Amino acid sequence: MKKILVIILVALFAINIIAGALLFLDIRIFRAPSIGVEIDPVTLTPTELTIQATIRISNPNPFDVSIEHFRVVSTSRDGYEIGEFTIPQGRIPANQNKIFIEQDRLAFSGHDYTDIRNTITADISITVLSIIKKTIPFEMTVDVLLVNITNTLAAPTIHLQMTPDDLTTDGIHFTGSIDMYNLNLFAITADDLSVTLNNENNESLGAVELMGGLLEPAGSLTRDLNITVLYKTLDATSINATFRGNIGAIAAGINKTLPVTLTAQIIVPDLLQLLSLNGTFDFNLTGNFKLRMRGVFCYVDFSIYNPSKISLDARDLICSIYRLDKNTSRLLGQQNMTPCSIEPKQEECVRSTIILHYYQFFFSGARQILPDWFILTIKGNISITGVHRELPIAITGYLEPHFLINATATPRLRG
Repeated sequence: MKKILVIILVALFAINIIAGALLFLDIRIFRAPSIGVEIDPVTLTPTELTIQATIRISNPNPFDVSIEHFRVVSTSRDGYEIGEFTIPQGRIPANQNKIFIEQDRLAFSGHDYTDIRNTITADISITVLSIIKKTIPFEMTVDVLLVNITNTLAAPTIHLQMTPDDLTTDGIHFTGSIDMYNLNLFAITADDLSVTLNNENNESLGAVELMGGLLEPAGSLTRDLNITVLYKTLDATSINATFRGNIGAIAAGINKTLPVTLTAQIIVPDLLQLLSLNGTFDFNLTGNFKLRMRGVFCYVDFSIYNPSKISLDARDLICSIYRLDKNTSRLLGQQNMTPCSIEPKQEECVRSTIILHYYQFFFSGARQILPDWFILTIKGNISITGVHRELPIAITGYLEPHFLINATATPRLRG
């Protein structure tokens, strides 16, 4: 019986010796995990930088390893500690990979942040039978150069829109907006903003300065436009609106600026649309026939009401009288009318006299002396005083052929 017990004890001792030898050999061949570290800026503002640490660890061993005391310390170029954060410890199974991701915000406080040094430290270990522990210290330094970040400063996306919305005594008033969108990973400033309008000859029509502002990463900035341009804008073939400004990246002692320019073509405002902004035009056409020795005298009164806030000119006015027989019209007489100026919110009347000779009624080619209707037509142009661009008008009225009474035509505007 004693012999059997001795044999068992010897066998157990031999097994322990062999197992311990194998474990010791296994620990001896422990290989350090493969570690990759990336420190990337996430956002950059004038007051702080957010960085992200991405750590990839690959365990090539046939047993689990543990990561402990994981820490990232950030220092400025002049050696001042500006940030520290820890990464939760973890276990990496045998022959597997694991990724650790953490972020930290570094506030700027007057030091040199152009080169931020990030030191990553950790303990990589294994424990056998809760007794034997093997540890490998790990340390790596990764630099983040803010100069490299701001060197990629991109101009924001800019949208410009303008619309005429009023006529004033000073000119044509435009409203609109400038929208800027920041495409950078860091905040940028927009300063010295302005919009100028020029015609095709690069003559200035108007300008406005805008307040600057800050655009957060992937953020936007909108500025309303209110600008009054000269009336000669209407004589332009094209209008070029030019936006100018300076875009800057100001952070951690880095001051980088980028001038930006955007030119957009604005449609020349339609004169009729502008003149109708404050109301509608009223036209009144009256014909008064009188029999005289020389013929039939037609006294024409043409009145125009100006609904706008500015003075207008009515010029190149021609009054014509036609006779209408069924569907056939024949010109009887024509007379130029005196140009006139129409003050804002006022009515101006223009008079003219057309003589219709009696023989025109007898030798008109029609089968009757008097027509079915007289057609009274006035054609001409309306423009803003001092502006060449004109709005053509054509007003037509129908008059009954009664020579002893006044007749008021119902006008129709074409233009």
